[in-house]
Amino acid sequence: MKGFRFHQQSLSLNLEGINAGQPTSARKALIVLITLLYFSVGFLTSYYETLISLFFIVGTDNARLSISLLTLIVITWVMTAIFYSSDKNLLITLLTFLFAIAVQQVIVKLFPKIFTKYFLATFLFDTLLPFTITFLSFLAIRFAIALIDILWYKPASIIVKNFGILIVTLAAVIGAFSCLSIQIQTQNPKIVETMTPNVRTITVLIGVSFSCLITLTAWIANRFRNAPWDYSGLLRALVLAVGCWRSTSFYDLDLSGVNLRNARLANTDLRARKLYRTCLQGVTGLERARVDNRYLDLELPNVQKLLVHAYCEDKNFNRLNLRGAYLQGADLRRFDFTDTELTGADLRDADLRGAILLHTQVMGVDFTGANLTGICIEDWSVNSQTLFTNVQCDYIYRKLDEKEEPTDRYPADRNFEPREFESLYQEVGNVVELVFKEGVNWRAFTFALQKLHLEDDGLGLELKGLEKRGDLWVVKVSHNENVPTKEIEQRLNASYEELKQLLSTKEQQINSLLGIATNQAEAIKEFSKRPLGNSFFITGSTITNLAGSGQIEYNEAADQVRNIVANSSDQVQVTTTVRNFLAQLQGQSVATTTGTQAELIKQVLLNEADKDPIFKQLLVLQGQQLVDAMQEGAITTAIRGAIAQLH
Repeated sequence: MKGFRFHQQSLSLNLEGINAGQPTSARKALIVLITLLYFSVGFLTSYYETLISLFFIVGTDNARLSISLLTLIVITWVMTAIFYSSDKNLLITLLTFLFAIAVQQVIVKLFPKIFTKYFLATFLFDTLLPFTITFLSFLAIRFAIALIDILWYKPASIIVKNFGILIVTLAAVIGAFSCLSIQIQTQNPKIVETMTPNVRTITVLIGVSFSCLITLTAWIANRFRNAPWDYSGLLRALVLAVGCWRSTSFYDLDLSGVNLRNARLANTDLRARKLYRTCLQGVTGLERARVDNRYLDLELPNVQKLLVHAYCEDKNFNRLNLRGAYLQGADLRRFDFTDTELTGADLRDADLRGAILLHTQVMGVDFTGANLTGICIEDWSVNSQTLFTNVQCDYIYRKLDEKEEPTDRYPADRNFEPREFESLYQEVGNVVELVFKEGVNWRAFTFALQKLHLEDDGLGLELKGLEKRGDLWVVKVSHNENVPTKEIEQRLNASYEELKQLLSTKEQQINSLLGIATNQAEAIKEFSKRPLGNSFFITGSTITNLAGSGQIEYNEAADQVRNIVANSSDQVQVTTTVRNFLAQLQGQSVATTTGTQAELIKQVLLNEADKDPIFKQLLVLQGQQLVDAMQEGAITTAIRGAIAQLH
């Protein structure tokens, strides 16, 4: 596959273990390029340094001053190039240039007998030209060394670099002697007069040493700056563009679902248009491939490592784009995915224990079989395509405190039951949301659901939840995917309004229509003379405690209990209702202790759940949330006991 350019039509989904890269002819051409760069740098830097050394020996005081200041500029520039980024390096060099100009002007004015006045332009020419040659030579050597790192792995790259130093040394010797030869041929009397064997030896040594020093400094700068691996910078982009010349190309292709496991991708053009769940695990040479960030942040070294090894020591992945990333089986324990784009990622069987998913986009993520215990899900974004099938999850956190530590554990005092997390957080695709401005008449809505179910069981209606958004109440109902959501919404709203109006005056007619009972009296007879828990019994429609000291109407108690569960998202209203209801039980001497109050409420909850499957479903969905939000007391004990018995 070396040098092969893939096309969308011929692209196979299984490219496991392919050997991509450059053909031999392209690699040979790049070797020639590297050799020419080494030779050119060695020759030019040695030639000009030999010339500068010669002028320093035989030249005027002005020339010596210019050369001394030039040396200061070059040393400053080279040292900062090692330790600082390109922008800081250029800024410091510019300041050094300005400093050198100021020093030159001051010295000429202070010592007019020694240094003759000459134009600033002459000084700039004397320094700018040699500096420009040194600057370009330094960049050329850095480029050549980085290109070697792209083309060869260690120890081969070390051998090639050492061979490059030999080429530079040879070229430097040739450059130094060429300079001396040309200067002698000019027949300059002063140069010919001072061109002794010692002067020749010194100038040649200076020229050759300077060339070798530039080469070694460039090598150190690359190693210190970790070039070309660190993301950012023109050097990496240029080296990868040249290093992937005529290589295997996936340019602008849709690689969705392509298996590149264990492939060798060094010197490959992997600038794909789409990398949705493209498997890169076990890949070698990805850091030497030409990639971009237009689909996900593939240029970042930590992202490459995560995709290749399914693990990364750096756990900070906040605000990154990992859209569609293939992370199946990845070790993501305690990773920080705050504000991270994970839409469409494959996280099957991944270990996310303790991961932070604050404001994380997880729409369409496949969490099948993943371990989500201890994750923080504050304000995460899920949708119906987010899959939680068979996830392992004992508990989660719903908030992150000011110290960036997870808080608000849920469930507070127990672990999730098997598949409980899935049932709570799995969004259903075919969901209609009914919005109510003035609260919900829960009994009318229950009747409406049952009525539509009896009329057409193919609708597949199922209550999914009730929540409050500001001043609005939102009821979520799932339905059969073959039925349009708009049709369900219209039919539910129509039935609800109809039954809400009839409920106050024609309840027997409604119950008859639903087939619940022939009349309310018949329904109540089911409870006549029947024990209600261990401390109460029902006569007719009246609940009485065993001591006979107090009683309450069943329907009155049932309405109170239903309101508490139905309004679970409105904590203020729930708290008020609970307080009033418990005070009523206390005042009417029906249940005067916390234990008897909890027992009475629990029995009413179970009876209502037994009569009304919709209420039962709501109790299971909303009950635990209500328990976690309230202080411990009769109501929390009752709801927890009812849910446990219903399970």
